[in-house]
Amino acid sequence: MCEIEQLFRQFDHGDGEWQQFIKSIKITNIHGWTGQEMQFKFPVVAVVGENGIGKSTFLKAAVCAYDNQAGKSFYPSKMFMSTQWDEPALSGASIEYTVRLGNSSRNLKWKKTQDWGFAPKGKKPKRNTYFLDISRTLPLDATAGYAKIAMTANTEAGNSYALNEDNLRDLSFVLGQEYINARFTGTDINTTREVGLLTKNYGEISQFHQGAGEDTMLDLFKLLQEIPTQSLLVIDEVENSLHPQAQRRLVRYLLKLARTKKLQIILSTHSPFVLEELPPKARIMLVKLSDRKEIVYGVSSQYALSTIDEGEHPEVYVHLEDAEAITFFWEILKKDAARYDEYTKKISTKAVGSCSVVGTLNELAMQDKLPYKSISIVDGDKREECPKCLSLPGTKAPERMVFEDLKALNWNRLDERFGIGAGTLFQYLNDATLLPDHHEWTTYVGNKIKKSKGSVWSIMAEEWCKQCLDSAVEEQFITKISNQLN
Repeated sequence: MCEIEQLFRQFDHGDGEWQQFIKSIKITNIHGWTGQEMQFKFPVVAVVGENGIGKSTFLKAAVCAYDNQAGKSFYPSKMFMSTQWDEPALSGASIEYTVRLGNSSRNLKWKKTQDWGFAPKGKKPKRNTYFLDISRTLPLDATAGYAKIAMTANTEAGNSYALNEDNLRDLSFVLGQEYINARFTGTDINTTREVGLLTKNYGEISQFHQGAGEDTMLDLFKLLQEIPTQSLLVIDEVENSLHPQAQRRLVRYLLKLARTKKLQIILSTHSPFVLEELPPKARIMLVKLSDRKEIVYGVSSQYALSTIDEGEHPEVYVHLEDAEAITFFWEILKKDAARYDEYTKKISTKAVGSCSVVGTLNELAMQDKLPYKSISIVDGDKREECPKCLSLPGTKAPERMVFEDLKALNWNRLDERFGIGAGTLFQYLNDATLLPDHHEWTTYVGNKIKKSKGSVWSIMAEEWCKQCLDSAVEEQFITKISNQLN
């Protein structure tokens, strides 16, 4: 989190350190988008959504905003080619941008009539722009051809280019391997593409024999070693060929690179591991509603990935802020023992993120825009921020209310539930409440008694419902849920 916090401080209060930045992209009449605007609120963002919803559309649009100084420029006419089949769907298409240029902002627009035209008339802003689509994951032997590899002399041609010590160390960190050297050289196999070579403790291996993750990351690190400051880097399906730990480490590395070189990085992903490494404002979810597509910001990684998984088929989805709220919700429903089994069969709970995300999903549900029936519930301390949502009992965050109410009862019965002596346990519980962040209270107790924070919270929430939950409040809450099911 330290890297994220540093990036937050620099981006929000760095007095314009990001001199070039795409602030928003609005797409009309391309691949089903009808004027929705994607806003970029952080230097590194990840776009998530089901296949075909339009993630790549926004990524391709992003690189068309600039006159590329790092190579061949990108144009909508190439990214969104008109064919006899696609031409009708692109009628009246447009891409609109708001970009930061120094201390000012500028509005740009591409519009398709007979051909794509750029407005305002004149040159596009210049920027080093890099677009890595999924073709980057093709191994060298696939592009060169196995027969050619076997028949050529495979000799080196040209000077060798090596990763420096810092980037070699970062490559080793991302992949969890120790590399002694990493270099590139030209060959007679493919004169347009250099061969990457990695040296391990048993010798040097080429990209013809490297693992898919090594192959992909070696090419990426070659690019990133020389990437200029203020560049735009766009990567489609960033997690391809990487195991979960490598995905996490790559995102951490990209966060550091964005901070040190003032890069803007836009990713697409289907990976929960990528999303979990980013703050809520860096997660952008594309949602297919009943009549259109929508863009939702700040979703939890669990919710984002659950929407593209068909494993569950409940009657109602209940949107809550986090895992603690979910546990609290189910402990309250347990009080209705006669119908609890019915609730478990009909309801699926989702931790979707902050109360603003819960509120957004509630607004969409009220407009009958979600493709499923849902109930949105915020924590008790957020009911004034989201007055149209249901709320959990109380006026405080669930953790704070549960701990403080049970403390007022001298932690009654908790020593029996945890199986730990009262004196020791109560000291840990009291110490936990002294921490300024109530989200850390269950973690603190769990670390002391060698239990997970989830198991600590489950016991605490259950005892609160038994000892502290007012019967009238309980009945009112359960009735609201029951009515929604019916």
